[in-house]
Amino acid sequence: MFKNQETYEKLIMKIRSVLFVVWVIVIGFFLIVECVPSVKEAIVLATTVKPETFTELYFEDHLSLPNMVTLFKENNFKFTIHNLENKDMEYVLYFL
Repeated sequence: MFKNQETYEKLIMKIRSVLFVVWVIVIGFFLIVECVPSVKEAIVLATTVKPETFTELYFEDHLSLPNMVTLFKENNFKFTIHNLENKDMEYVLYFL
């Protein structure tokens, strides 16, 4: 029974040593993250999922769009804007 007790104590000491090393690494990591803002920002950027934002523009009846556009002549077409920006947007149309 003494031999088993000795083996058990060695195993417990190894487990304690491993846990201590892990604890030191974790504490060191958190200290670095808190003390160096760029490391914290890099971690946040690497672990945060940001939704992709964009706007879609669809031409209605796209097969009938003109092949050529003539200056000073009226050219008509319809389009639809699909906002996927996750916020209200104001779209400004410029006509030349």
